[in-house]
Amino acid sequence: MWSESTHSLLFHRTPRKKTLSVGIWIAHGAAHDPEKIAGATHLVEHLTLRRCGGRDRLELARLLDRLGGEIDAWTAAESMGLSVQTTLDALPDAMAILRDALITPSFAPEDVDLEKQIALAEQRLAQDDPSDRVGEAILQAAWGKHPLARPIVGTPESISALSPEILEEHHRLRLLRPERIVIGVVGDLDAGTIEEGLDGIPLGNKLEGSTIQAPEWLAGSITIDGSSVDQSHVRLAFPAVELKHPDAILFAVLSRILGGGNSSRLFQKLREDEGLCYDIWTSPVLRSSAGLLEIGWAASPAMAERCRELVLAEVEALASSITQLEVETAVQGLRRSLLMDAETPQGRASLDIGEFMDRGRRFDLKRNLAEINAITREDLSRIASEYLRPELMASAICRA
Repeated sequence: MWSESTHSLLFHRTPRKKTLSVGIWIAHGAAHDPEKIAGATHLVEHLTLRRCGGRDRLELARLLDRLGGEIDAWTAAESMGLSVQTTLDALPDAMAILRDALITPSFAPEDVDLEKQIALAEQRLAQDDPSDRVGEAILQAAWGKHPLARPIVGTPESISALSPEILEEHHRLRLLRPERIVIGVVGDLDAGTIEEGLDGIPLGNKLEGSTIQAPEWLAGSITIDGSSVDQSHVRLAFPAVELKHPDAILFAVLSRILGGGNSSRLFQKLREDEGLCYDIWTSPVLRSSAGLLEIGWAASPAMAERCRELVLAEVEALASSITQLEVETAVQGLRRSLLMDAETPQGRASLDIGEFMDRGRRFDLKRNLAEINAITREDLSRIASEYLRPELMASAICRA
């Protein structure tokens, strides 16, 4: 019987709104797959919406199209998920699809063979994209052969070895476990309607996801042959904290100041002042046991070294030169971004589930806003000084 004390179900009511969002997240991702079956979770994710609940492919496709919104399945390093965005009147169909996709995906040999072909095509597509290649390489430069640095889709060898029997066992033993399933529901619904929709989904009273040992920080450097590309693609990375660390929010603000927006230092310097590249960005990549702050750009080979010099100069100067205006701009932008996400059913469901899975607590908008507002220039200078040090830098380049 469902109740509001059930930890694995997070419900947020939105009175008078006619749209809803439902998300089912599993606390097991690609990094948790045993090495021999790397890519298994990603392949199961593909199979969830291929055929399920006894529906054939065309019947399922038509039902998905009738929802009018969006239904998606995805795999990340430490989680897998299914979600649907639609209108209130479509709740029975939406919940039926999610329930069947979660519990009874197809492992028929013909479906597995086809999805393996698609996964291999996805892997080849990533290898043809210099941005994707250097994105994978920077994780390996930072974390080596650790599972967190492994491609989500697996390798050609591991994908080819995945049989229907292996995938069915992986789904049953590692994914379809009550203690790993978290559901978020946002909409103008009541408890009885939600309970009816969730019938048959295994729910636990606590979250116990797959765990992974923290990687060693290597500060390595990787160069990729980019002889077939016109621009050099570059990634730099510095260590950061894990998701549950009290300083995690500081990296979001620091990233905005350094390269996360139009007024950021790197965007203003490299694009607006120097015209060296079209875009440059920074992004925190935080996991349950480790994190990094990534900087990325692409530039012509003639400009590549100048870009690197300017980036490193801005990174080195950051800790001692953060201004109050930069802090206020970044904090206000982060606050408003959070407020906008919390206003939409899809955004709110993601916030509810993400906060619970990442930090082990319920999402509270007032608390989260207060934590953002409490960030000081001294806080940001401290972490910049501690983590953004030249000797800790990892790098990857696909050199044109």
